[in-house]
Formats: sequence, C-alpha cells, structure tokens
Amino acid sequence: MARLDEHQARALAVIRRGDRLLTPDAEPDPRLLSQSRWELTRILTAYKAFKHHELFDPIIRNGAPDKARLAEQMKRECEAMGAEFLAHVARCTNLDIVAHWTSYRPAVVKLLARVQAHMARERWVVDGLLLAPSAADRPLPVRPARIAVRA
Repeated sequence: MARLDEHQARALAVIRRGDRLLTPDAEPDPRLLSQSRWELTRILTAYKAFKHHELFDPIIRNGAPDKARLAEQMKRECEAMGAEFLAHVARCTNLDIVAHWTSYRPAVVKLLARVQAHMARERWVVDGLLLAPSAADRPLPVRPARIAVRA
C-alpha cells in the first residue's frame, strides 16, 4: 500500500498546485499550466502502470472470483478516466489558454475533481481488494439447528 500512497501523493501534489493556478480570480499562466499538465500526465501514466501491473492484473489472474471481478471493473474505470484525461491533454496542447480561459478554467477544475474522486475510490477499493477476505474465504454463518419435534 505504501507504493499506492506514493503514487497518489505525487499526483495530488501536482493537482494542489494546479488548484492554485485555477482559482476563480487567477490570471491564466499558460507556461505553468502546461508544465503542470505534462507533469501530471507523466505521474498518472506511471500510476496507471503500477496499478495495472502490480495490483489489478495479479488479482484478475490469481484472485478469488469476487475480487477478480472487482479488479476488472476498477481497471476499466481506470482506462476510462485515463482516456478522459488524455483527451483533455490532446485538446489543450495547442490551445490558446488565455483566449479560452473562461471555458478552460472550469473544465479543468471539474476534470481534476473527477481525477481526485477516482483516486479516492481506487484507494477505498484497493483496501478492500487487498485487505478484506474474499467471499470464498469468509466462513458461512452458523445458524442454530431446527429440530422438528413430533408429538
């Protein structure tokens, strides 16, 4: 879990810096915004590779069926979030941010909030995937026997 925490901490540090660049009263700084966007892209790419190769894929291959299904779902959600983020990067690479600031700023604020929410959900699910026993490993509940008495 320490490596997951490290990846998330690096991403969240860049997002926090971005939050300061994206306040409602901020003046657009295309150079710093671009630098932050590419730094976050690198960090999220490494984070995705870590999650897929070291967390989700081993659980999908070797985990209990309930955990494997959840790992597959999380991997799909990760792919979708990554595609959304990369689409943003592609749209903004040559964008005149100053000219489009009124639409750019709220769109990026919303995207970064989605990335943070996704990371929080991943953290919660990974805790459950790695630390909680699978349904197959849980003991069945013990019920008292019912004995029918014939009169």
